[in-house]
Amino acid sequence: MQGDREIRLDISVEAAPVLEARGIRLEDIRGVIGFANETGNLYVHRTSGRCLAYFTPSTATYWVEFDRDGDSYRIYTAYSHRMEILHGFNMEAKRKETAEWTCMKCDRPLELATVKLKYMEETFGVDIPACPVCQRIFVSEQDATEKMALAEKMLEDK
Repeated sequence: MQGDREIRLDISVEAAPVLEARGIRLEDIRGVIGFANETGNLYVHRTSGRCLAYFTPSTATYWVEFDRDGDSYRIYTAYSHRMEILHGFNMEAKRKETAEWTCMKCDRPLELATVKLKYMEETFGVDIPACPVCQRIFVSEQDATEKMALAEKMLEDK
């Protein structure tokens, strides 16, 4: 994306070793922030005010939690997964819950929805937060680094 190199990053002390362990590069983070700036696709935490955005440049989706401080972006965490998000859903979740995050574009709290994910030609439905208006889904750090990572490994080991 044009201008990504000019995006100034301030990596928190806590985030630096996490990013390194997960193989998240600075250009991945800049790509996410550049995409969020270009599209307005991001989520805002209702209590902390931090933003979370994602970008899928190829087979991996990168998620970055950040806030803006002047002309730089403070990075709190980043994670990735290789599941393909099949956007659009038409099934209500088995339970009703709202998430702590709001879709910035639609100004609506995220709600649980049953969405489809795909990995290695396997498709399955999971209940995760999504915007009830634009239907963009939200993958938490715990879901990506634990549940999705385990599912990816299990499917690769088949």
